[in-house]
Amino acid sequence: MSNVFFSAVVCFFAIFGIIQMIKNIYHEIYKYNNDFFIVILVKNQQDYIENIIRTTVWKSLNRLGGRQVPEIYVVDCGSTDETPEILKKICKDYEFVNVLSRAEYINLMEKK
Repeated sequence: MSNVFFSAVVCFFAIFGIIQMIKNIYHEIYKYNNDFFIVILVKNQQDYIENIIRTTVWKSLNRLGGRQVPEIYVVDCGSTDETPEILKKICKDYEFVNVLSRAEYINLMEKK
């Protein structure tokens, strides 16, 4: 009788340990997801910027299995063409795309 009880207790703790180990591995793998971001520097890229951002989003979704897309920071380094207007449109489509001036980007990176 005591052998059966002892075996059941050992089995319980073994299963509990395996569950805890899997949980810890999962947390270690996914705890840094919010720290991952992409920076794209642009200047006068009206012909290419929309395709660059949409391709980046698509590739990120495919690599991460559709779970999430990292924050994308587009740093406009003084465009004089239609790039800023295109970026505003893209920001409306994607909430994780942020357009910054070069000075704003430098300030942001100093805070991180």
